[in-house]
Amino acid sequence: MSEDNAVVLVRRKNIQTLIDYCLDTRFGFTVNPRGISNDEFEVEVNLGGIKQAIAFGMFARENKLEVSGLGELVKPKTSPKKADSKEALPVLNELAAPAEPVKEEPTLNFDLNMNNN
Repeated sequence: MSEDNAVVLVRRKNIQTLIDYCLDTRFGFTVNPRGISNDEFEVEVNLGGIKQAIAFGMFARENKLEVSGLGELVKPKTSPKKADSKEALPVLNELAAPAEPVKEEPTLNFDLNMNNN
């Protein structure tokens, strides 16, 4: 099974509907029998884009088929960084203190009392 393909588990009585849909929409597919029972099959459907995936999802929902593939999306585990409480307190104290207003001095100085015209 590829991670980019949808995998649907179907029984023998529902497989014809799925195969007809794949043939009508020109999706590539692979059918493999399940080892657990003789009546179940894994159908791997090759979806080319997001529009095809949405259309296939609508078809699967309408026909009460459960899509079990599409490469399970796993969120990367991030370990929380434990900061020492001693290091965290100064940062909080800096944030809690009101900021002093910055005095801006003009960059251009004009001397209007000069008589050199």
